[in-house]
Amino acid sequence: MLLLSGCDALSTDKAERRWKDGTANIELSVTGRPTPGSLSITEHVLARLKARDVDGLAELAAKDGDTRGAAKRWVARWGDAAQRPVTADFAEPEKGTSVDLRFVGERSALTLLLVPKNEDEPYDDEFALLLRDD
Repeated sequence: MLLLSGCDALSTDKAERRWKDGTANIELSVTGRPTPGSLSITEHVLARLKARDVDGLAELAAKDGDTRGAAKRWVARWGDAAQRPVTADFAEPEKGTSVDLRFVGERSALTLLLVPKNEDEPYDDEFALLLRDD
């Protein structure tokens, strides 16, 4: 019995977590060369847009200015588009990176600007979103 109860600690199945955070419901195609970190934050941004979750989107942002206000405007502009399939085109990974999101039926693309969460760590692969209107 003790052996079986320890199996959860070794489990690498992330399916349950993906259902809870909404990333399992995204119809996403990927081009370019994402890193695991840049792909992860892109999925979370898409999930927050799809759920029209202003506060959740603002939490993903680098703390720079009025992130909640910008998140509200992004949800108003891109919330409907996020209900449809999307292609994410990742730029070459650098210290920061950009991702062009093209939603089916949408003429313009949404460009995500991603910056490292910890610039002091050269191999850290965690990103924050620059959440701006421009």
